[in-house]
Amino acid sequence: MVQLNRPKVGTPAEAKILHTLHETGSLLIGDFFLPSYIIKCIQAAEGLAPTQKILIATEAIKRGSDDEFIKRMMAGIDDTKNWAVSVREEGYHQINILCFLSEWAAQESGLENTIAAIIQTIEPAAISAASKFANGRYTMSNWPWSDSQCLEIAQKLDSKAKEKTPDGGWDIANRLIVLFEWLGVILKIPLDAASKYNEASMIRNVMLHRYGKLGDSEIRRAPHLSEWLEKTLPITQQTVTEYHNAIISIHLAIFTAIRENGWK
Repeated sequence: MVQLNRPKVGTPAEAKILHTLHETGSLLIGDFFLPSYIIKCIQAAEGLAPTQKILIATEAIKRGSDDEFIKRMMAGIDDTKNWAVSVREEGYHQINILCFLSEWAAQESGLENTIAAIIQTIEPAAISAASKFANGRYTMSNWPWSDSQCLEIAQKLDSKAKEKTPDGGWDIANRLIVLFEWLGVILKIPLDAASKYNEASMIRNVMLHRYGKLGDSEIRRAPHLSEWLEKTLPITQQTVTEYHNAIISIHLAIFTAIRENGWK
């Protein structure tokens, strides 16, 4: 889920690029471990339900509570327990989805913020970025540009990289390689990580726009998911881990390439 407070990181804010990467990495780790905390709470709601009913009944009798009040309390405990059981029987699918979508949002935001930080602090990167737009749209005479303007450029560059990348709608890993190369950053993304990252992007879109139902186009892209054609793909902890590892691989590829450039 979107964290209310930004994580505190050791990298100074003045090192804008590395600070952004450090903050993004912290968010990614936080979202990855979130399902386990939520699942433990759900398991406690199921396992401790009998004890909770005994304690509440005992305390209610001591206080002289009426029978109707006690019945409502017991019904509430049973309802929560039944929900916990149903969630467990689905392999905590809904919890895993929420946390995966949150982690994807964190990395997507982190990518835009990192690109914006590069444009704002590295002049050759800014010149290259400006060259992708109509002459005079972003002038170096006004550089360094504001935070909001750099973020605007970062978002628009992604669309332009999509156009320049073969099959750019699907192959977002290669799209990142194209975009970062424009900025002077050479990404080295392992093929298996790129493939799983592209799949994760596709599943994210299916979850948001088709409520999880896979169609023919998705199966053509990921034949190993064919048993879920016209069905909702179950998101297990293993699935979340695979997508998390792919996201981390992309993040580390960006971090490594920027460190090789000596940028801060």
